[in-house]
Amino acid sequence: MLQAVDVPVIAAGGVADARGVEAALALGAAGVQVGTAYLLCPEATTRPAHRAALKDTDAPTMLTNLFSGGAARGIVNRLMRELGPMRAEAPEFPLASSALAPLRAWAEASGSGDFSPLWAGQNTLGCREISAAELTRELAPH
Repeated sequence: MLQAVDVPVIAAGGVADARGVEAALALGAAGVQVGTAYLLCPEATTRPAHRAALKDTDAPTMLTNLFSGGAARGIVNRLMRELGPMRAEAPEFPLASSALAPLRAWAEASGSGDFSPLWAGQNTLGCREISAAELTRELAPH
């Protein structure tokens, strides 16, 4: 697949540990992007309800357009369960976020993430409460 393009390829998606980084690089990736694994790091501005959802190792993720107007992956919450994760009626970007803002603020004030975008990739198991520096060192190929 990499032979089909003449540009560097950055691997992304599901990578949360050094083995994943090493595998992507061994397959020819020029670099690796890690996202979700950093969300529990103390340096991240992840809200408390989002942090709690990330710690629930049984919480599934799905693509949704309810929070942003565009497809993005997040942990399934009440809004996604009750409306369905993808809706043609969802306001387009950037209007969806504004439309939910009052409901989101009300729920978050009581500690609930029921109406908040709980962004996360498919692999939330790599989320740990360690410093971003420590996680970065652990991800670096040896």
